Amino acid sequence: MRLTIHPILRELRAVYDVGELYSVERFRAYTTLASGGPELLPLGDFSPMGRRQPEYLDALLAVDAEGLATEYAHEIETELEDVQAEFRLILVVADQPGNGWTQRWLTDAAWRFGPEKVPQQTSEHRWVTVQLWTHASPTPAYLRSQVRGAVRRAVWRIRYGPPVTLADHLAQEGAALRSGGGLFAGEPLSLEQGELSYTRQVLAPLLGSDHWPTIFAALYGDEAAREVGFPPLGLSALAGLGLATWGD
Repeated sequence: MRLTIHPILRELRAVYDVGELYSVERFRAYTTLASGGPELLPLGDFSPMGRRQPEYLDALLAVDAEGLATEYAHEIETELEDVQAEFRLILVVADQPGNGWTQRWLTDAAWRFGPEKVPQQTSEHRWVTVQLWTHASPTPAYLRSQVRGAVRRAVWRIRYGPPVTLADHLAQEGAALRSGGGLFAGEPLSLEQGELSYTRQVLAPLLGSDHWPTIFAALYGDEAAREVGFPPLGLSALAGLGLATWGD
């Protein structure tokens, strides 16, 4: 296992110093950053028009987030030394709804479960995007959970391929979340015993389903499902992801 951090935070921050909000000049600065180099950078759901990203990027730079990410990468390299893979990690900031660019839950799900956005054959190494949300305090614990989780997720996909059924999604995220200390957006994922048993009971007959609205509702819970127009299953917020941290 070999992990390297691709520095990008200062360049992302500099985008916001170009032109005015919603200006063509700023959008061109963003597209130049993403595609003006020797290869396409996987900037994910980074928005050059967000209002909260500049302050958040300043906070990340202040704590040397990429330096911390390098430490966490070395940490997981040691744990996964038997894995034959090389990854380049890139930290990208996503914002809450309101900038016309993202939807909180769909954006999170696309990062965790969506297809690769950069074809592997275009790069000598695989890219791994580490998604950071502006509403989550940029603490070392949050950075560590996102870095470790992203790498574990990528390793899971090397071993088993992209998740298809609900059981696959639970297994992938269980591995990623446990590696990241059981945190979601910097907060502990925990289910009380009664809720854990209830969630397990609801999801048991659905484990073989490959129906995305069902999988989404199972993982994120009823409130998120309703927000994006999917049928609810009678589950609390993040119930399936909480269950996944238990390994079943």
